[in-house]
Amino acid sequence: RREEEERWRMEMRRYEEDMYWRRMEEEQHHWDDRRRVPDGGYPHGPPGPPGLLGVRPGMPPQPQGPAPLRRPDSSDDRYVMTKHATIYPTEEELQAVQKIVSLTERALKLVSDSMADQDKSKNKESDDKKDPTKERALKGVLRVGVLAKGLLLRGDRNVSLVLLCAEKPTRALLSRIAENLPKQLAVISPEKFEVICSLQEAAIVLNSCAEPKMQVTITLTSPVMREEN
Repeated sequence: RREEEERWRMEMRRYEEDMYWRRMEEEQHHWDDRRRVPDGGYPHGPPGPPGLLGVRPGMPPQPQGPAPLRRPDSSDDRYVMTKHATIYPTEEELQAVQKIVSLTERALKLVSDSMADQDKSKNKESDDKKDPTKERALKGVLRVGVLAKGLLLRGDRNVSLVLLCAEKPTRALLSRIAENLPKQLAVISPEKFEVICSLQEAAIVLNSCAEPKMQVTITLTSPVMREEN
């Protein structure tokens, strides 16, 4: 086992060194192409044929035309790509995640519109005229965690969203959103979803009923919760 671990470390070290020098060569070619201008010459290259002027002393002239072909992948490259393929989500999983996240974001937008209309009508019925244009209770939704970073792995079925509120989140607001969310989901999609209001987790959990089953955890926060310096 120690021999296998040592061999693995040696292979990874060779792979990292190979990738490092490959990047160095690519960057060198890139900057050589951009800096191939003589002193006092034109900022965007001489008007004549490119590559005939401005070659660095001691540097061979760069060949013109298409970029050099990438050398064939080594065994280390193929090994790493094989490992990557085993942990990268399948196309079916990626489409399922994209679908449920998109539907959830659209449904939350409709929930925000519905709550804003309800609050506006209540303000009209009451005699309170402090602020007739009261701001929305729900300001927006953000993707967080591995979903925002694009680091989903194969088998990950739970993603997270954060719902921004104008005021400090409360149990009443959480329950109100959880009651309204299934109605708005039914408006934009014929598929069935299970919506659970978890007060213990202070979140709303949305589960898809179709395979592959995905789960979206929606938590509430607000800018007023930000710690002051």
